[in-house]
Parts: sequence; structure tokens; C-alpha cells
Amino acid sequence: MRKRLVILGVLSAVLLSSTGCGSQLTQLSDEDESRLVAYCAQVVSKYNKNNNTGLVSIPKKTESSDDETASSSSDDEKKDTADASEAANASSTSSESNENQETGTFTEAIGIGGMQFLYRDARTASGYQQGHAYDLTADQGNELLVVRIKAQNTTKKSLRIDMPSQNMTFQASYGDQTVASDMTLLMNDLTTYQGTFKAGKGRNMLLLFQFPKGTVKDVNKVQYSVRKGSTTVSIDKAKSKKN
Repeated sequence: MRKRLVILGVLSAVLLSSTGCGSQLTQLSDEDESRLVAYCAQVVSKYNKNNNTGLVSIPKKTESSDDETASSSSDDEKKDTADASEAANASSTSSESNENQETGTFTEAIGIGGMQFLYRDARTASGYQQGHAYDLTADQGNELLVVRIKAQNTTKKSLRIDMPSQNMTFQASYGDQTVASDMTLLMNDLTTYQGTFKAGKGRNMLLLFQFPKGTVKDVNKVQYSVRKGSTTVSIDKAKSKKN
């Protein structure tokens, strides 16, 4: 403690001698100034309670370690992106593999026991009118593809048909355009039909599709498909015309 007081006294004397009121600063030689600086630094270092940390907290991580952390984070993000991409591709592949692709007739694709569905013909039109009660017009810029299907009860008993409950989708494709059938209130719309076919009786039904105007140039080249659950059946029109 005594030594500490002596040191402080010496420092005070030096300061007073160098800053006296109205007197000039004591001129020190370069050698004396170096000794004084070294001595003061030694005293401060010895009695500084924060000697281990210094007056300013210096981060332990250097710029190089920060760069390594950022690089590591970037690599992790790239890996996560790659993993997500692989997972998406795997999911897509799995989905495609779970969907069955088949070829058959309308009768086979619809699959209602005792009922036969025969393809008749198709034509394009700007609209479709049923009597005087129902006039269906295509959306602006579109035209209708009107497809006739003959539905026939081949059994000796009446059959109740509920098409909406079948959960199937009719599709028509021409070139790179594929559209699903419209669902209308027409009494003979096969997509929404609910009714009874008497034994051995049949009736003409319709499927209506909307294509951009001018898309379908040859109705004979339109391809049809029926999707039911996980199975999609591409329609063979030639076989679908036979009784």
C-alpha cells in the first residue's frame, strides 16, 4: 500500500510540474519521455482490475471465423435446398408411379355394371340449345365441342344411374390443349346425369367441352380420357363405336 502511495505521489508531482498555472510545460528528452510512458503503462497494468479484459471488450471471434460461419451457413442453406428439391422430385415420381395409365372404351372407363356407353360423333359450335328452355353459350373467346354418347342398359332390369357419385372426370385433348368437361343442367349431360334406364333401353347423352376458339380444326383428331380415382383410361374411339 505504501509503495502504491509513493508511486501516485511521484505521478502527481510530474503532472503538477508540467501543468503549473502560467508556467511552460517541462520539456522532456525523447529518452525521458519513453521512460515515463513505459513506467505509467506498467503502473496502470499492475493496478488495473480489468487487466485480463482490458478497457474495451474485444470479441473472441475474428473476421476469419465470421467468414467461416457465414460460409458454413451458406453451405447448409444450399444443402437444405438440394434436399428439398430431391424430396419434391421423389414425391413427383412417386405420384406418377401411383397413377395407372390404361387404354379402353368409354364402357370400360366408366365401369357401371350393365351399362354400355358408345361413342357417336363430335362437332364444334358456339352454343348448344335444348328445346326452348335451355340455351348454353360458350364463354367469350371459346367454342363448344359437343360429343354424343349413346348410353344403353344391356340388362333385363331397370338400372338407376348417378353419375356425380362416380367421381370421374372426362377430358378432351387436342394438340397441347387438354380441358375437362363442363358440368351443366342439361337433362342429357352425361357428367351430371341422375336417372333410371329401363331394361334394354338407351338414350343419347352429351359431353360438352370448351376450347379456345379455332383450336379444334379436326374433331376426328380429338383424344378423350376418363379419370376415375388413381386410374386414367385413354379412350379408343374405334372400339367405343362398336355395339
